[in-house]
Amino acid sequence: MKNFSKNLVSIPKCKFIVLVRVYNEKEDLLSIIPNIEGKQGSVRIFKHISDAKGYIDFEAAKQGISLYGENVEDAKKNPGKHKNLELLTNLKQSEKLKVSIVESKCEDLMLKLSEKKGDSSECRAFIELLNQGKVRAAEKIKDNWEPQPYVIDGVLNFFSTHDNTIMEDKYWDKIPLKTSNYSEKDFEKGGVRYAPGCIVRDGTYIGPQTVVMNLAFVNIGAYIAGMGCMIDGGARVASCAQIGKNVKFGAGSGIEGILEPAGRLASIVEDHVKIGAMCEVAGIIGEGSVIASGVVMASGKKIFDEDKGDFVDPLECVVGEKKFILPVIPPYRLAVGGSIPSKIGNHNTDAVILKSGDLRDSSTMKHFSKQGILYE
Repeated sequence: MKNFSKNLVSIPKCKFIVLVRVYNEKEDLLSIIPNIEGKQGSVRIFKHISDAKGYIDFEAAKQGISLYGENVEDAKKNPGKHKNLELLTNLKQSEKLKVSIVESKCEDLMLKLSEKKGDSSECRAFIELLNQGKVRAAEKIKDNWEPQPYVIDGVLNFFSTHDNTIMEDKYWDKIPLKTSNYSEKDFEKGGVRYAPGCIVRDGTYIGPQTVVMNLAFVNIGAYIAGMGCMIDGGARVASCAQIGKNVKFGAGSGIEGILEPAGRLASIVEDHVKIGAMCEVAGIIGEGSVIASGVVMASGKKIFDEDKGDFVDPLECVVGEKKFILPVIPPYRLAVGGSIPSKIGNHNTDAVILKSGDLRDSSTMKHFSKQGILYE
C-alpha cells in the first residue's frame, strides 16, 4: 500500500471544487468535505471514485480505501479520526454512497477564503454561492447540526476586501441588497414575496414560497428554506441563522446571529416551527415546535420540561478555549415564558417552560400545516 501523498499524485486535482456532500441512498447527509487545507485529499478521492452519476459502490469504495494509504491503519487504531475514510470502510456490498459536488469558476476558492486570502472577485463568487444556497454556515449531518467555519471565514473575507460605497443613493455600506439588481423575471423566478420596506442583504438564500414582510430584516449568511415561510413585519433573521421549511416568524421577533468566532454553531430553526410575536430566540428550535409570543430564549437560558420535571440539557459548543452554551427546544413542544424558584434566595428566576404534551397530538399543528395563496 503506497503512501497517501504519493497516491494523490496519480489522481486529478480538483481546483474548481468548492465542497463535496456525501449522502446515503436514503439521501441522509453523511459528510461535507470542503476543499480546504487538510481536506483536499478526501475531496480528490471521492470525486475520483464516484461514477458519472455521482455514485460510489462497494468496488469503488475499495479503490478509494487503497488510495488513503497509511491512513487506513491509523483509522483502525483511532476510530472517528478519519470520518470520510470510515464512510468507505463501513460501506456494505449492497450499499452505495451518493456524491454531490459544488463548483466555482474560481480556483481553490474555499482554500483561499479559509486562509483570508481571497480577492474581491473571489469573495463575490462566494457570495453568489450563498445566494444560491449551495454553501451554508451550518448543516444537519447524521441528525446533528454542525458548524461550517469556512463559510464564516468567507463572509469575513468579503468584509475585508470591500470598501463602503454609496448604495440606493442614500446608504453607505459594504453589502448591497440582494434584490438591488433584480428584474421582474428574477423576482418571478425566485418565487419570493418581498414586501415594501423589507431589507434582505446580499449573500442570503431565500427559498421559494417565502414572504418577507414590511420592515423585516435578513442578514448576510442567513438561509431560509421557504415552502411556506413567513418573516413577518419587523422580524429579524440575523447573520448565518438557518431557517427550515414552513417556519413562521411573528412580527417583531428576532433570532440570534453569529459571525465570530467562526467555529460557533449558528442559530437553528427546524422545519414547521411557529415563533410568536416579539420573541428573541437562539440555539436550536426543534422541528414542529411552537414558541409563544414574548418568549426570550437567550444563550444560557434555562429551559424546564414539564413532562420530565427537569431541565433540558443545553448544547455545548467549544471553539478553542471558549465554551458557548446554546439552549435547545426539543421537537414538537410548546414553549412559553415563565419562572422557576431560584436556588439562591426566596425569589423566582426567569426560564422558558416546555408545556406538557406533544404538539403532533393537537389541532395546532394540523391548522399550522395548511398553506394558502399567501406564499405564492
